[in-house]
Amino acid sequence: MELLAPAGNLEKLKTAAMFGADAVYCGAGPFSLRAEEASFTLDQLKSGIEFAHSHECRVYLAMNIIPFDEDFDEMASYLEQAMEIGIDAIIVSDPGMILHAKRHYPGFKIHLSTQANTTNSESVRFWKEQGVDRIVLARELSLAQIGAIKKTNPDMELEVFIHGAMCIAYSGRCLLSKVLNDRSANRGSCTQPCRWEYRIREISRTEELTINEDGRGTFILNSRDLCMIEHIPLLARAGVDSLKIEGRMKTAYYVAAVTRIYRAALDRYYRSVKEGTPYVYDQLWLEELEKVSHRPYTTGFYLPEKKDETEFIADAAYIRGYDFVGKVDECSADGLELKVMVRNRFDMGDNLEILDPKHQNVIRFKVGLITDCETGKTLDAAHNSYYVCIASSGARPVTISRGAILRRKQ
Repeated sequence: MELLAPAGNLEKLKTAAMFGADAVYCGAGPFSLRAEEASFTLDQLKSGIEFAHSHECRVYLAMNIIPFDEDFDEMASYLEQAMEIGIDAIIVSDPGMILHAKRHYPGFKIHLSTQANTTNSESVRFWKEQGVDRIVLARELSLAQIGAIKKTNPDMELEVFIHGAMCIAYSGRCLLSKVLNDRSANRGSCTQPCRWEYRIREISRTEELTINEDGRGTFILNSRDLCMIEHIPLLARAGVDSLKIEGRMKTAYYVAAVTRIYRAALDRYYRSVKEGTPYVYDQLWLEELEKVSHRPYTTGFYLPEKKDETEFIADAAYIRGYDFVGKVDECSADGLELKVMVRNRFDMGDNLEILDPKHQNVIRFKVGLITDCETGKTLDAAHNSYYVCIASSGARPVTISRGAILRRKQ
């Protein structure tokens, strides 16, 4: 199974490729279902493709807005240039874009977005006849239903989300943001009103109705986050071809941490298959995934027998146990000093943890000294956007890679 990671910008694309993604998906300017700050200009896309391909990582271009006539010429121009610089596939939801791609780029890989809400074998057959190579299935399917679809369509690639935020609406086709804020989710501008707190009042009454006897109101539309790390063999058994991590709007730390763990799980699974030995799940994987910003986890609709809750009605807050404090730009030969691009404050004496794509285990680093890399001035603390040198207060046995992620427990 392919591990497909989110690339909200060039930094996150590089992070995903370094931490073991087989492929990344990124947004085509204003034509993907994320805000423009989480999409790529053509120059950025070119740089990203070159970096990804040098790491044997494919790049899929999301052009999955629901377009109007006035969008088509600009979309077609973007796609033409993206084809020239080497994208590996496009992700679309609109039949018109599928027709355009088939007509102008015969044989090029077309992936159908989850926005098309494909839920049955006949739909998969239909899309195959239209030239689609891969279906990103609706999130509302169980693993048993996915297995049945694969059995009747063995030649169609099937992609599913396995980690990250879930939309409360069926396959993400939501109008709530457009109605309340005039910002359409189907155009990449969702304001997530489903996460807001709501109260209910029957129109002829003055008193508010309470839900679950919570007088504050309730977050009745607030979904949990998906996490399938414990069920890799079941996903393989269902015939899934690609495991997709949600999160183009998340941080580079999120991309690194989540990609790293699913890479470890997939590698162990396929090693066990090759060697004919039992697959052993590692509880540390879930503990690591708990260290990224998330809402309470669920297996969603995949395992109905678990009767997992898909909503979390207590509040809409994220669980945050760690801060992303920086990225390593350079490491001294002895590993005792790091040059760091700072993202959040850390202080002299802090115990940091390092996620390094070249090292299996988390590396611990105690900050003994902080200096400004340009002036050499000693600092008590490093703040966001600082470029600092940090020295370890203890001996370090390993060299840290450029691009490694630094975090600190809150």
